[in-house]
Amino acid sequence: MLTAYLKSVGITAPGIKSWSEARTALQCPDQYILSPVDKKLETLLPANEHRRATRVTQLALSAAQQTGTQEELNQCLQIFSSCNGDLTTFNQISLALAMDGRPVSPTRFHNSVHNAPSGYWSIATQSQTASTSITAYTDSLTASLLEAIVQLNASDNKQHRDCLLVCYDEVPPQAFDSQFNATEEFACALTLSQNSNNALAKLEISVGDGSKALSTLSSDILEQLRLSNPQAIILPVLNVIANSEDKTNLYSETITLPYFEQGMNIIIRPLKHD
Repeated sequence: MLTAYLKSVGITAPGIKSWSEARTALQCPDQYILSPVDKKLETLLPANEHRRATRVTQLALSAAQQTGTQEELNQCLQIFSSCNGDLTTFNQISLALAMDGRPVSPTRFHNSVHNAPSGYWSIATQSQTASTSITAYTDSLTASLLEAIVQLNASDNKQHRDCLLVCYDEVPPQAFDSQFNATEEFACALTLSQNSNNALAKLEISVGDGSKALSTLSSDILEQLRLSNPQAIILPVLNVIANSEDKTNLYSETITLPYFEQGMNIIIRPLKHD
């Protein structure tokens, strides 16, 4: 079993601009409204780079920057994860290749690679720490969570750096509707650590055997959000944490998320601090 402490959460989602707003939605789902993500998203990028960044990159960075100060974040190991990367840019390039002269924009080309968001993040935070960009299609969030905790606890993490996990996906162009089902934009970021100082919860993660049912949400509106984007499968985990914050007696709870045919079991042990 692998363990890590969850230090902070960033989230950009329909009707949600921060962990504070997500916590309120999870605690009081009757008050939550599933409204589109703002068209204008703030990032730490300089103005010129912000204009060049695509929507996918802006989604990723808007969630990531919520998890700490720039000084803290540029010291973190980084895992960036998306099911498909920037399908909008990929679609634009594919259409351009079918035109006379194949007028592919150099900016679109450099935005099309899967590690573009992590590259923009290094510019935004001036980070020189290791960064990994991965995908496992609709199991990308759980695969990247496993990768993050492995790197966090690896013997070569000699400086005991925290790990920033950023997961994000856009709504794809219509041409991809039959291959990729995402109806809402969603991005979340988690800072994971080896120490418990000021942590929200301890996470104990193990790969399952496929016997446990996947975790859902009891609220219809939140369940709709969970199903709207593959990255939103993190919501049952966040729901446990959000609904334990005001409780005197804390109880661990096990959440099962999709991870290929096996599933991933996460024991969440909420923590309280004086």
